[in-house]
Amino acid sequence: MDDFNKAGNAVHGARRIWAPLAVAGVLLALTAVEGLIPKALPAGEELPAGTVVEFGNERDVSAQVGEGWILDKDASSLDSGLTFVQGAVSVQLSYIGFNAAEPDGVEAVWEGMDRVFDVERYSGVAVDLGEPSEFDTKWIEGGLTGTLQVDNRIGTAFVLPAADGTEAVEARVLGPLHARAEVWDSAMAIIDSVAFDDEEQQA
Repeated sequence: MDDFNKAGNAVHGARRIWAPLAVAGVLLALTAVEGLIPKALPAGEELPAGTVVEFGNERDVSAQVGEGWILDKDASSLDSGLTFVQGAVSVQLSYIGFNAAEPDGVEAVWEGMDRVFDVERYSGVAVDLGEPSEFDTKWIEGGLTGTLQVDNRIGTAFVLPAADGTEAVEARVLGPLHARAEVWDSAMAIIDSVAFDDEEQQA
């Protein structure tokens, strides 16, 4: 079923407005690698610059894209995952919700991401996830970031926690070594736009 066509306000086209409309989000934590996401949605579509996408279990996380980004519907779900592509550069956002039985904290999420990459390592894919360092944005505090290389693609990994510690976003930006600088900058702008409902503010 194409949940994007039935998403209503989950995908909307105005520039980001920090009000209840502009919450949008990211993937449910991937329990497998990118290729294991169900292929139940139609092919990708280019999104107008300024489009905000709301998703996650309760559509309480948001991300905004700039010009030229395609939403890869085959690798995305409003409940469990968003992948944006521009040329050979991709931005993957994963939503992670915690419960009382699960470990929390950004360090635990980072370690979990590394364990997920073990699936690819065991299949012969060269994956190198660097040591994490602190990372903040306008909307996120206490996050982590580190270098990432998957075969011949390079980039950056992120863990972006909600302020209340009940959820987080795992993000990956990957592309070829010689991708255009403006595309990398635009990919980072998507990362910088990620916000949780309880952190949204009036612009």
